[in-house]
Amino acid sequence: MQDLGISDAVAHPLAYYRNHLEFNGYHVEEDDDTIFGRHLRKANLFVRQMLGRGVLVSTIYSVEPNINRMHLLEYVNDLNTVFLFMKAYIGQDDDLFLETFLEGDYDRTNFSILLDNIEYDIATFYKNELTKEYLR
Repeated sequence: MQDLGISDAVAHPLAYYRNHLEFNGYHVEEDDDTIFGRHLRKANLFVRQMLGRGVLVSTIYSVEPNINRMHLLEYVNDLNTVFLFMKAYIGQDDDLFLETFLEGDYDRTNFSILLDNIEYDIATFYKNELTKEYLR
């Protein structure tokens, strides 16, 4: 991490991702193994390190409480048929998760491509007619 003025031995493992998100206009909060990036015009992102594997990148949306469960699951299945880079699922608290994974160590080009891919699928997500109806 010479470009940060920090030795690799003492740097936070997610420092490259944090700096990359900040450079792209995200306000970043972090803990030991997760970064939360907020952006005014883009989807908020969680970047979680999976030691020895890569990073899991997620965005989470709250679902309207009175949505029929079967209709919600059909909506999620429909999203998964059109997404190219992300996968959608309903979590334990009935939140909608959109996730993708980046294998390996940080690489500026690969992470930039991943962010572009996320934006592509998020645009598809927002164009879905049920997104506004099903989410808070």
